[in-house]
Amino acid sequence: MHARATISSKNRRVFAPAMKRAAGLFSMSLCLGLAAGWTPEVYAATKKPAESAPVEAPKPVPPPSPRLAPLGQVPDWNDLDSYQRTITKEDFEHQLRHCYARNEEAFAGKIELFGDFARIIRQSSDAGKGYYDLHYLTDRRKTNAGIDRYWKAPWHLPPVVIDSRPLEGLRIAVDAGHIGGDFAIKEGRYYTIGEETLPITEGDMTLRTARILEHDLTLLGAEVLLVRPGPFPVTAERPPDLMGVARDWLRRGDATRYLPGQLVETTADRLFYLSSEIRTRANKVNETEQPDLVLCLHFNAEPWRNPYRPTFTSRNHTHILINGCYSSSEISEDDTRHEMIRRILQRTYNYELPMANAIARTMADETDLPSMGYDGVQGKSVNDNPYVWARNLLANRRYFCPVIFFEPYCMNNREVHARVQAGEYRGLREFKGSARKNIYQEYADGITGGLVNYFRQVRNAR
Repeated sequence: MHARATISSKNRRVFAPAMKRAAGLFSMSLCLGLAAGWTPEVYAATKKPAESAPVEAPKPVPPPSPRLAPLGQVPDWNDLDSYQRTITKEDFEHQLRHCYARNEEAFAGKIELFGDFARIIRQSSDAGKGYYDLHYLTDRRKTNAGIDRYWKAPWHLPPVVIDSRPLEGLRIAVDAGHIGGDFAIKEGRYYTIGEETLPITEGDMTLRTARILEHDLTLLGAEVLLVRPGPFPVTAERPPDLMGVARDWLRRGDATRYLPGQLVETTADRLFYLSSEIRTRANKVNETEQPDLVLCLHFNAEPWRNPYRPTFTSRNHTHILINGCYSSSEISEDDTRHEMIRRILQRTYNYELPMANAIARTMADETDLPSMGYDGVQGKSVNDNPYVWARNLLANRRYFCPVIFFEPYCMNNREVHARVQAGEYRGLREFKGSARKNIYQEYADGITGGLVNYFRQVRNAR
């Protein structure tokens, strides 16, 4: 219990007069203050306000970043100025709807179609960057106006002079898909089944086919260029060079996102073989080789149930792709949208489709395989040929000339595996009761036969 402070009677007698005088002075001061109008409010107003922390000016909101494909660059829409008034409204809209856009919703809000022009947004994330107006050709007398492109249209080639050289004057680039060699495992195009068997590496298989095509097409008069001449990348970049880009890509829109190291490494790997490699090949094709046609070689595969325990699939099929079927998200990418418009204006569809039809017939005859179809999402049908589909891939979009993209054989099919083990033998061998060429020669012959049939027909029809 605390003691309470008290004033003794003696001390009270000592302090009482002083306390009375102090009380009197306080009362007098209060009265004088009130008489002078010195209210508590006036007093409070005379007090010096407490200093507050300086208010920071709001930081300016950064402009929206452009939407780009991986490793893509902001396009210069003025590059398309040379195509002004070179395509009719009917042709532009037919190609856009029938082949290039997956559906109407895919280009809604990004490409507006008017009577005399198409209005294309320059930066899909920021309408304030403006629009590019592409004016249609309206004077029918100028339908043969020059089109800016480095490649020759098939019917601009002279008639065949020597029957054994129907491809004379044609410049063909053969792109052996993937990389193979030491990079096959990293790019996920490798598997082995069984002991003492050759590994299945797509990049090495496409390169073997490319070398056969180089030989055969040259004999038929074509100038042939191998985009990837060996089992190594064309790009000088490697995954460690792309780690910073991978972090930026993963953190787009969220700079504070935590990124596990393994995720960054995996993304850098994918940027290496899916973006840097293909873009480097495209630069080589467009800037140096400038062919009239690119043949992209691939082998297909069915999904594994367990990627760590590969097993054979019973499915085996073939199909051919031309460029098209862009999704809404792809058309939202500024560089992808620019490249799509460029392909429409160069009329590559008009050459890819009939050429793909011709090659599809000989590929089906050579391989004796059924067609593989799409559901209209990843790929769309553009005619009644079940072997030919439109699909948007970086390789068949970034090459600014006609591109025929091949996807025959399922590498994880038992018969295909056996034929790969047999190698490049001469003559015929029996597989499942049928006499077959080696798989690489069969692949090459399917392409060569279609090209010969197509170019003989087109050139001799002039």
